[in-house]
Amino acid sequence: MRVTIIRDDGVVGIGGTFRMVDLSTLPPGIRAVQWDGKRGHVVHDESANTQLDNVEDFQPFIELWKAAAARHPALPTAMGPKQEALFRIDAAYQDAVSALKAGYPDDETRSWPMQETEARAWLQNPDAPTPWLDAAVSTRGLSKAELAGRILAHAASFASAHGRLTGKRQKLRDMVIASGDNALKEQLDAIQW
Repeated sequence: MRVTIIRDDGVVGIGGTFRMVDLSTLPPGIRAVQWDGKRGHVVHDESANTQLDNVEDFQPFIELWKAAAARHPALPTAMGPKQEALFRIDAAYQDAVSALKAGYPDDETRSWPMQETEARAWLQNPDAPTPWLDAAVSTRGLSKAELAGRILAHAASFASAHGRLTGKRQKLRDMVIASGDNALKEQLDAIQW
């Protein structure tokens, strides 16, 4: 039994039939679940994908899907092989991006744009206000110049790696889309991350 759970869409799909289901009790941080009947994975918001050996933990959502059958007809657009391939590519991309952020707490990664902005502003004008940078320097034990340099080196490295991953995702998605509306599942499965 193929199972797909997509938090953002509020849907559960079983065997390609999708229904609206209350996903409010889905554990925080889980974006999606994909199960092919033998194995699967969980897509997380801020961490790497995790592998699934069974779907027991998600059985309540399967039961909600069954209960919804009487109340709600199947969504008109069931996830077909092409949509599944796109979902698989997006999940692999998210996993790879999460690996880039491994070892950094969520709050720190959310501050990266602010860190980079302040570091660039300070290097262009040492009188520029940099409250985040000033606070970090006061407790880190580095000079402002050294910390700004580290921030910008990290930002450049991350941007380059992120760009490569994003380009790969877009290329693979383009290949799936270019396969046409009648592409066989085997053809789509050959397009791998």
